[in-house]
Amino acid sequence: MAELSASILAADLLNLERDIGKAIHSGVKWIHLDVMDGHFVPNLTMGIPFGDAIRKKFDVNIESHMMVDNPDMYLEKYCSFSKLVTIHYEAPVQTVRVLKEIENRGSMPGISINPKTPVSSIESLLPSVKYVLVMTVEPGFSGQGLIEEAAQKIPLLSEYRMRNNLDFLIGIDGGIKRDNISHIASLGPDIIVSASAIFSGNVEENINSLRSCIKENRNGQ
Repeated sequence: MAELSASILAADLLNLERDIGKAIHSGVKWIHLDVMDGHFVPNLTMGIPFGDAIRKKFDVNIESHMMVDNPDMYLEKYCSFSKLVTIHYEAPVQTVRVLKEIENRGSMPGISINPKTPVSSIESLLPSVKYVLVMTVEPGFSGQGLIEEAAQKIPLLSEYRMRNNLDFLIGIDGGIKRDNISHIASLGPDIIVSASAIFSGNVEENINSLRSCIKENRNGQ
């Protein structure tokens, strides 16, 4: 069954400890840290102090999703508290070198692709990563609607992984709500990232509802 990853982009920043605690208490094992630099995407969020504070307070897996032009400048710090560091294929960096540096620093290297980027663009990188994050919205803002065509990359990646005997995890991020998460789960991701569907309203009830939808899909197959 796919695991939920809680993106704190939609959490109450004045009550971040409370909201993260509720998510973890409800069984969430991944906290998704959206790192934006105001250049690669038109927003500025989640710097190093957020990750440091979460690591000191909670025993949880942190994924740092680096939506930045130059992730290599920050790897020492982000790898220090992240189980997984994901960079974008579209970022203007030497991707193979940066992925290797992430691994050398002890974090799982991940690659993310924007909705318009085809799976074929990253096939040569797949043996070098432990995670592929499929964006189903344009990166930069929470609350957008899911792009279905982008979601269809999930079964393509799953088939490629099986055919080539690879072991990377597959994640999906963007526009995932209660009314579409069962369909998303049916596509076969390992990790489903959600922001506003978790943190808008009652966190525990939202997570239990989302997990029930994922479970219903599994039982129906």
